[in-house]
Amino acid sequence: MRGRLRRDAARARWAGAEYVHDEADRAREKARVAEGLGRAVYGRRRALGISQAELACRAGMSQPQVSRLELGGGMPTLAVLARLARALDASFALTFDGGEPCVVFEPLAGPAPVDPAPVDPALPIRPPCIPPRPPSGPVRSGI
Repeated sequence: MRGRLRRDAARARWAGAEYVHDEADRAREKARVAEGLGRAVYGRRRALGISQAELACRAGMSQPQVSRLELGGGMPTLAVLARLARALDASFALTFDGGEPCVVFEPLAGPAPVDPAPVDPALPIRPPCIPPRPPSGPVRSGI
């Protein structure tokens, strides 16, 4: 009888309010970090004056992924954070000041790296992330 009472008490503790509050606290903490990350990405992107599509192209992501991230819709992996920092020409820092998460993308010191490829004046100027359009007209088959 004694073992059953202990087991029942343990079940009540895990099914009780403490467990629910712990889970809710963890979910709120994760949401605060995701929201802070989204605000930091949005702020740095706007400071650079680039679109979500341009950032997505630079970071190897899709535009909906960038949008979801900016809205606090998820936590990316460390590899994605590194690609985002590189795409935003910034260093990434996540600190917990007084228990509150603080996400910062600090601009890198010095000018942005310049593309060393020579520019041919005969070629049209196109941002590096926009692929060229396919040729228009009839498609020729090799058959």
